[in-house]
This record gives sequence, structure tokens and C-alpha cells, in this order.
Amino acid sequence: METTTEENIRIIFGLKLKKLRSDKKLSLQELSAKSGVSVSYLNEIENGKKYPKPDKITELAKALETNYDQLVSLKINKNLTPVVQVLNLKIINDFLFDTFGVDKGLLMSMMASAPTRLSALINSVFEIARNYNLQEEHFYFSCLRSYQEMNDNYFEDIELAVDTFKNNNNITADTQLNSDGYRKLLETVYHYNVKETDFVEYPKLRGFRSVFVKGEKPTLLFNTKLTEQQRVFLFGRELGFATIKIDKRPMTTSWLKVESFDHVLNNFRGAYFAQALHINKETLIADLENFFAQTTWKPELIVQLIDKYKASPEMLFQRISNLLPKYFGFNELYFIRYSSREPAKHLKEISKELHLSRNQVDLEYIISEQNYRRWITKSLMRNMDQLWNNTEGKKEIVDAVISKNEAGEDYLTLSLLRAMPELNNNANSVTIGFVLTDAVKKKINFLHDPALRIEKLGAINEFAFEAPLQLRKMREEEMRTKEYERLVTELKCLQQRPNNPYS
Repeated sequence: METTTEENIRIIFGLKLKKLRSDKKLSLQELSAKSGVSVSYLNEIENGKKYPKPDKITELAKALETNYDQLVSLKINKNLTPVVQVLNLKIINDFLFDTFGVDKGLLMSMMASAPTRLSALINSVFEIARNYNLQEEHFYFSCLRSYQEMNDNYFEDIELAVDTFKNNNNITADTQLNSDGYRKLLETVYHYNVKETDFVEYPKLRGFRSVFVKGEKPTLLFNTKLTEQQRVFLFGRELGFATIKIDKRPMTTSWLKVESFDHVLNNFRGAYFAQALHINKETLIADLENFFAQTTWKPELIVQLIDKYKASPEMLFQRISNLLPKYFGFNELYFIRYSSREPAKHLKEISKELHLSRNQVDLEYIISEQNYRRWITKSLMRNMDQLWNNTEGKKEIVDAVISKNEAGEDYLTLSLLRAMPELNNNANSVTIGFVLTDAVKKKINFLHDPALRIEKLGAINEFAFEAPLQLRKMREEEMRTKEYERLVTELKCLQQRPNNPYS
């Protein structure tokens, strides 16, 4: 973003005016009296809201004992250089100002009070990002996770949009549409041109699931290799984009380029719509009640739910994560997905993650909990990988454990492993887990089943949990601080004694 935009010109003029006024030790009232410009108008100028007319600028220049050209020039003194540097940071403009509506003039005014220090802080953050190879989209997806967590991953406005869409198209709770049904809705309700392709003429796109092309009659190209479940999700998401009237959305699956946070957020909203449309809320709540009422752990019930809803494991587990906090009081839960085209690389990198927690303030608690949740997930999945390799003809493996974290809280963790070779994804797993709070313990009847104990993982010590480096450093710092405070207290006590050795 260039400093010569109209908005930035207003901001720079306001900052220069405020700096000159401060240097002259003039209050707003005093400058108003000297220049004839009202206090309220001066305030708007300094905050970058207004740009004065030439006659006003002339009077202000006289009052501040400077000349007109110097006041209107975009050249700034050394002290304000960091402010302009921040104005030109694309991610700051896209992320803070455009997406989240942070008042640019207000932020720049704050920076003007201590420009060098605040600019150093902001630039340091991005220097760290560069050193750790963090891309702009990492910030966007991290922000999306925070957005989900703050809302307990349940969004009433999308649920209502789904209900309205169903009513308008005579889709009842008993209706179970397949991909052809959703495709027909796209074509008839929203006049989509939906075509199947193998992308043979575009070899670099063969791994893509879809390509969307805007137009008077929108075109959706989808990969012929997609499974029925993947088509259901793809067409359902497109119905979400059209129904909610989302314009800023990804044009390809997978992402070709993450252009802004709006694209990331809207993609999530479309995906949420697809899940809510395909998996009826009331029906799934009843099925979960039945699942939790069982007195023994029955993994086959998870598979039955996948078959019943004709949904992918990820879609089912994501939908469950929408409903558990709202309708069951499970407010301490997480979702993790691992996927890889090569089984040997499975569990190398998390491809999707969500954490809901009661404590969103204590950084040490957050780091500890997320690290523990990843550890138990990876431990369970490694055990399932071994079962997978020793079993022929398996479509999926479902398993669960009860484990205890460092704080003494019990967790129930459920995982499903299934290969999806259609697009060469040969190792895919989804996991959902939650803290066994009093509300959870009252709801789930099979928690006392011995088959769920963590000992079933066998040589668990090889995956022993170790706090990450930053957490260990925090704890060491805390212990040093306590030792320092004890030392200071003891010295003060000694100083109060007669004939103390420190007098």
C-alpha cells in the first residue's frame, strides 16, 4: 500500500500537525485561538479524519510558525518515519485495517507518541515470522481458529440459513440427499453449470478437487476422482456460498492463493453450511444421546453414523464439534486432523486443528493443554497405524482412550483412521477429544469400560509427554522469580534487625 493514498495523506498531515503543535507546547484550545480553526475540527484533522482546505492550512502554518509547503509536504521528520513504514506494510493494512476494522488514524496517533518503539515491536513480530518461514495465510488461519474458539464453534446465523434453505426447497429431517441431489439444487436454484473433469489438459491441476469460475452462469468444475462423500461436501459448500451470498471465496480446492482473511473466514462459513445441511442437527443430537447412553465402548457405532449420514469422517467429527458445546455442555474439546499422501509421513504435520478451552488467558495453560492434546492424539494414532498394518482389508479403524494430563484432568479421546486413495491420500485420521468434566461424566455412560484405559496403548513411555521448550523456559523463569522474591524478602528482614550485616 502506498503512502500517497487519500487516507494516508490525511493521516500523515494530521500526525505532522500534532507533532508541530506538541513541539510548540500548544494545546488544542491554544492552537484554535491562534489559527481560528475550531477545536473539534483540529481534533478530526489530527486523527486523520479530515484534510483542511488551503485557507485553513495557511492559518495553521502561520500559527505554528512554519510555511504552507512544509506542512502539506509528504516528507516527514525522522521521528515519524517508523509510522509511514507501518502504513506501508501490506499485511497490517489487509489484516488489521481492512479485515478487522481497526481505526488506522487512531493506531497511527498512538504510534506517533512513541513511534520508534512501537514500530520496532511491529517489525520484530514480522521479522520473527520471516525467520520461522511463517506465511501471511498462517496468520489468517490462526485468527480463524481463534474466531471459532471464541464462539464455541457454533454459529446460529448459519444454522438458521440452513433451516431457511431446507424449508424453501422442501428438505425435511428425513431427507438424505446424495451428491446428485445437491448438484441438481446448484443447477436449478442458483443456475450453476456443473461439469466433471479429469483436468487432463491441465496436468498441474490434477490434484485439485474443484475450480470455480464466476460469471452470469457460474461454472463449477469438479475432479472426476472425487468420492461421493467429497462431492457431497463440495456441492454443499457451493450451496452455502450461494445461499449466504458470499463473494469473497476461494476459487479452487485446494487453495491456489490465500488472498485475505475474508476468503479464509468465508470458506469456513461455506463449509459449516455444507456440514449443517447434510447432517441434520436434531437427528445427530438424538444419535449422540444414544451413543453416550451405551454402558460399554462400541466403536462400531461411529462407523454406523458415518454410513448413516453418508458423510466423511471429517465432516461427521466436525459436525459433532459444532453441537457438543451448545447442546451437551462439552466446552473443553479439541479436533485434530492428520493427512498425508504417503503413509510414512502420516502424523508429521497437523492439517487441521481446533481447541476449545475454559482458560483463554493463561498462556502457560494453553501451551500445556495443546501440547498434551497433540501428544495423546499422536500416541493413539501410532497405535492405530500398527493395527492397520497388521490387518488386511480394513476400511477404517476406530479407537479411544481415557488419559490424564499434567493437571490431573481426565480426557476421553476418539480417533478414526481411514485411507482415501481416490486422490492419493493414503493416510487420513480425525480425532475429537474432551476433558471429562462433571457435565461430561454425567452424560457418558461407557466411561468405566476397562477397554478405554490408556494402558491399551502398550509402550506408552516412548511417547512420553515433555513440555515444549517455551513452556519449560516459562517455568524456569517463574522459579527464578520466586527465588528472587524470597531473597529480597529475607534481605529486608535482615535490614530491619539491629546490627544487621547489610547496614
